[in-house]
Amino acid sequence: MQSQTELSTLLAGWDERDNIIMAILCDLDERNATTDAIVEQIRWMYNSRARHSIKRNFKRVIRQNHSNDMPCPTYEALLEGAAKKLRIHKHCSSIDEYERYIPQAVIVAALAKMNPAQRDRFFTEEFNATPMWDAAGIKSREIIGIRTAASVLAIANASGYAVYAAATTALGFATHAVGITLPYAAYTGLSATIAQLIGPPGWLALATYGFFKVTGTDWNKLMPVLLTIIATKHRHDILARHRE
Repeated sequence: MQSQTELSTLLAGWDERDNIIMAILCDLDERNATTDAIVEQIRWMYNSRARHSIKRNFKRVIRQNHSNDMPCPTYEALLEGAAKKLRIHKHCSSIDEYERYIPQAVIVAALAKMNPAQRDRFFTEEFNATPMWDAAGIKSREIIGIRTAASVLAIANASGYAVYAAATTALGFATHAVGITLPYAAYTGLSATIAQLIGPPGWLALATYGFFKVTGTDWNKLMPVLLTIIATKHRHDILARHRE
């Protein structure tokens, strides 16, 4: 990918609720849900390997240091890093492919970790999918209402909302995997229904997944952050199309 998008530019148009969701995922106080604070926290998590090295060499860590040792990642850098950790990088050559393949890889990993009963719930148990569609201004009768998690993904793909639905579903998996609980008001723009359907016990096994490394980039926290960015980016795109 040649173009590089600064996170501050990408998050600039987000509303207060979007910023609060990001603040929670970044371990920030909700009262500090500013774009600058969120971007700085992402930089800090992304450079956890550099922080480890600095501490090991007994050098002073200055959190506001924007040196070359701890650069702020671009959106594209986050996508590439996540794809490498998920071992799908060689299959991605465009932002569109990264945004589609990363959520899919997280969903597949979650399903692989589930026991048969948990997987059966994913494919058969129904829930109200309306809040997720309402958040993106999607009113089509063909896709709202009671659905299973699997059918939501299939319908979204056929309707042109595949990335939005997959990223919100994967986010429900990733947040439960590391024990993050978002308030219901925040989830109404994401995938509360899917996350609450399965419940935390179904995802705790993901905590052993291979990309959780103490000395590397902090993907146990960054993966939910990235999935939120992907989902919110596409929700805003859908809303913008509806206003045209």
